[in-house]
This record gives sequence, C-alpha cells and structure tokens, in this order.
Amino acid sequence: TPIADETQAVSIDEALLDVTEYVSRDYSGDPRILAEHIRSLVFQETRCTVSIGIGPSILLARVATTKAKPGGICSLDIRSFLQLDLDIRDLPGAGYAVEESLAAHGIKSVADIRAHDLQRLQAICGEKTALTLHNFSKGIDARRLESDKLRQMFGAEIGWGVRFSSQEEADDFIARLSKEVCGAMAAAERAGSLVTLKIKKRREGYGKPSKFLGHGVCDSFSKSADLPQMTSNPEKIADACIRLLRQMDIDPLDIRSVGIQVQKLNSPGSSSAAGDIGTILANGSKVVSEGRGKEKAKVAFHDLPTASQLDASVLDELPESIRQELLRGEQLCKNIFR
Repeated sequence: TPIADETQAVSIDEALLDVTEYVSRDYSGDPRILAEHIRSLVFQETRCTVSIGIGPSILLARVATTKAKPGGICSLDIRSFLQLDLDIRDLPGAGYAVEESLAAHGIKSVADIRAHDLQRLQAICGEKTALTLHNFSKGIDARRLESDKLRQMFGAEIGWGVRFSSQEEADDFIARLSKEVCGAMAAAERAGSLVTLKIKKRREGYGKPSKFLGHGVCDSFSKSADLPQMTSNPEKIADACIRLLRQMDIDPLDIRSVGIQVQKLNSPGSSSAAGDIGTILANGSKVVSEGRGKEKAKVAFHDLPTASQLDASVLDELPESIRQELLRGEQLCKNIFR
C-alpha cells in the first residue's frame, strides 16, 4: 500500500517522503500517526528500528531525523528549529572543511551563521556555499523532492573487520569490493569514468578500537583517478584502485576501512564506451571505409567536435593522445568531404 505522494531515495538507509496528501486524507492531518505506522511496518519486515523526522521542508525533516535518533520521532517547524542549539555540522552538507573555515573566523554554530551577513559568509566560504548556509541557518529551504533524480555515484565501503597481513590481501579485498560495485552498476546498465579510493588508516597511539574489529580512531585518505573510458568492468576498476593504493603508500597492516566510488556516469542503457573520443573516431573511420560518400558516413562525423571547433586554450589543455586524435579526425573529415 502506498504511504507517500512522492519518494526520493537518499541512500541505502535513508529516504525523503512527501506525505502531504496521504496525511490529510488518511491520517487526520497528523503526520506522527503515519510515522508510527511506517516504523511499525519496517520493524515487522526487518526487525530494524527507524528514526523519522517530520518537517515542512527537506532541511527541517533531516535535522528532525537527527534529533529523533535512536529509533524515535521528532517534528520541527521553523520556530522550533530556530530555538535549537545546533553545531555547523548539524546542517546537511556542511562538512569538516566548511566547519574549519568558519571556525577560523569565530563562527562555530548555526546561531553564529545567522548573526553574520551574507557578504561576510561569501568572503569565507564562497558564493554558493555561503548562500546555502545563510538560508539553512534561518530554516529556509526551497528544494523539492526529486523522485526521478538520476543516480550520480555507485560505491561501497567496509569499515568493520578490515585487517590485512599483506599487500596481496589488501589487493584481493579491493578486487572483491570492485565486483560488488560493478555488479550494481551492471544491473542498472551504468558505467563510469572516475574512480575514488577511500582509506581509513589506523592512528598511531590510540590502541584497540572500542568496538570489536571496528576501525577505531583513524585518519582518512582518498584519491581519485580518471579512467580512459566509461566502464563497469570490475578488473579495470580494481586495477585503478590498486594503483591509487600504491600511490597512497599506506602500510596494509594499518588499513581499517576501504571504500570504492565510481562517478562521472553515463546515461542508463547507453554504451559503456560513450564519450570516449578514441572509440568515436575509430567507429567513424570504419563507417567511412565501408561506404565513402554515403549519408551514413557524414552523420558519423557531424556529432564529433573538430579541433577547429574547440577554443585553442581548451585544445592545449587536453591530454596529448586525445588532442592528436582530434587533429587526425579533423584531417580525415577534410580528406573525405573536400
């Protein structure tokens, strides 16, 4: 039975629900009744407890969810939100870097953000971030749910039970984690060209973690690499991640968490090689060799930007191999259609 007018998945264990009409029609206008019903349904199916936040906007609902943990319900309106003593990290999207930048200027809470004008905030953390923080600090959030939002990243991270005794064990773990990530990508008919490896390294001097086989106190590291073309091939993803791990130069005995993310995704169902210039040029050349002068040959080149169509500064910034591909492709077009 549907319980929401619209749903937006945020992560594997979080979702945003617009329940305005359902609450008004079926729950006497009281969203807490529906929230209790949802918690009961989830517990019956999974034996897991759920925390639910209620609010008139995404911001207030997410802050309320934090206050509802563990396993409770919290409702916030703007008035009650403004009365909360919130840290900067309590605002969705505000990470360590933003928190540290603001703290360096004496801004250490959401109330402090409210007390500063927008221009001052923009001078510290940039125009877009400052505007978001300025509005969020006052409980203002005009975002709407995006139920059809296209997924921008596939990934997996494991931070429990990670203990390696050799480099080979770490490499094998990365290979197996890559298969998990690529399996999800293949099922969704997606591929990506940016890989990020995330590692938590045991911090010296902090002893054993409080949780058995947990990662404990760690330092976090991440490193990314662009792939030559779109892929969902687990071997290629694993190879890229293993190279990144070598670049980090971290003793495998100190690794306590491993995560892999793949971004810069193609559209669902499109070719895994979409966007690869070398492949486009190769395909274009093949079509022309099969039927020079045919309409199909012309179409093959119409969608391909030539070197002369690119700004000179952009062309100069491209990797040498891609720049030469474009130049050769342009010369081939000239030879065919002159």
